[in-house]
Amino acid sequence: MSFTFVGLVQLVIGFVLLFRSMPAMLLFLMASGLFGGAAALTVPALGNSSIPPIQFALVFVYLRVLMPSGGYFELWRDGVKDNFPLVLFTLYGMVAALVAPRIFAGQIDVAPMRFDDARSLFDTVPLKPTSQNITACVYLLGALMVTLSAYVAVRTAGGIEALVKGGVVIGWVHALTGLIASQTKGTWVQDVFALFRNGAYAQLDQSYQGFNRVDGLFPEASGWAAFALGWFVFNAECWYRSVWARHTGTAALLLGGVLFLSTSSTAYVGLACYAAFFAGRAALFPAAAQPQRLRQAAAALVALVFLVAVAIAVVPGMAAKIGQMVVHMTVDKGTSVSGQQRLFWAMQGVTAFIASGGLGIGPGSFRSSSLFMAILGTMGVIGIGTFVWYLISVVRPIGATVAASGHEAMIAVMRACAVTAPIILIPAAVSSPNSHPGTSFAIFAGAALGLRRMIPHVVRKPDLAILVSRKLSGSPPQAVATARSSGGSA
Repeated sequence: MSFTFVGLVQLVIGFVLLFRSMPAMLLFLMASGLFGGAAALTVPALGNSSIPPIQFALVFVYLRVLMPSGGYFELWRDGVKDNFPLVLFTLYGMVAALVAPRIFAGQIDVAPMRFDDARSLFDTVPLKPTSQNITACVYLLGALMVTLSAYVAVRTAGGIEALVKGGVVIGWVHALTGLIASQTKGTWVQDVFALFRNGAYAQLDQSYQGFNRVDGLFPEASGWAAFALGWFVFNAECWYRSVWARHTGTAALLLGGVLFLSTSSTAYVGLACYAAFFAGRAALFPAAAQPQRLRQAAAALVALVFLVAVAIAVVPGMAAKIGQMVVHMTVDKGTSVSGQQRLFWAMQGVTAFIASGGLGIGPGSFRSSSLFMAILGTMGVIGIGTFVWYLISVVRPIGATVAASGHEAMIAVMRACAVTAPIILIPAAVSSPNSHPGTSFAIFAGAALGLRRMIPHVVRKPDLAILVSRKLSGSPPQAVATARSSGGSA
């Protein structure tokens, strides 16, 4: 195992932040996620695997949590309780990754996570334990640790501000690095970005009909888009709920524009899903919508259409190129050879589920193209059950009845996180090769449940005297609402 220069820089920053607050550590963790194509450490013993910066940052986060003078261990224990379904999901996944490939070795043919000598796009090999099973354990544990870190950080003084303001900065940095990298291909600037794309991943530089794909500091456009989508939705939800609206709205607008230009199917699926959610929420719950925000969203849409129309008029043929690009990256994917290969990868989940009797053949055992199909095939019934259980607990804060007095900003950020977490799983459901939900989901899910624990919620208790008198008179019963602090799993 050896450090890269990215890991050495993190080493210095991490030791400095050990004597700062947990919100500072949260910012460090969030910023480390920007370097999706980098490696902090390389591990040749595990098939030349690498440890990404955000996983390495967790070392310092947990040193800070466990410091005797920190006082954060009790919050961490609360996090384990409130994220209990994810704890079960992770523990079962780690055990399955180490045991299941040995139990079911040779009983099924799979397309492995790494396949350097594949003879065709649909080539397979007999199932056997590999270093990718150990790597999958690391990623599963890392996602859980990120979740608990975010949970602890938002419950400390300054945690909410760090999440929101840090999210704005990350949105700007991620969007600008993506734009700069895409527009400087073939120049010395590309060599600078290559320094930060030193991970043991397939580093892809692609273009389509003259459009350079936006990859920034990530190995490919889909990875850049997946990370961007999470911070786009979070900033947009904070803007919608008037949380630092001027800044979060600007960051969301910038990220949304670059996502559209990214030429990534992940970006287009994510943007379409969020647009449908935004419009559906306004139509189904008009009383809860903020008219000012809806007017601003409509104005932004009109301005976007106008700018596109001007660009099309100035540059002949642009409309056809953009249309072909969007169709190629979305509709045509299903009928392409690449689309057929992805369908083949996804259906391995069903085959593995049946062959293992519903137990799963272990994370890291095969490459998928769908998060949920990967979970089904690698962790079976237990994996799917615990993950759906956890998703339900994450989205509960969206419609929870809470005592809003004095907690308006906290409630707004909580619901922004609770909306963001499931939406960013939608592209993963049709593209992710792994069975772990990812660190972006982990940050927002942990933050949503951490904030949920801090906010008093309304508990409706029937007043027995009123209940009896109403029953005798034939009138409907009423309830008395009281508020108490949320003490259980949200």
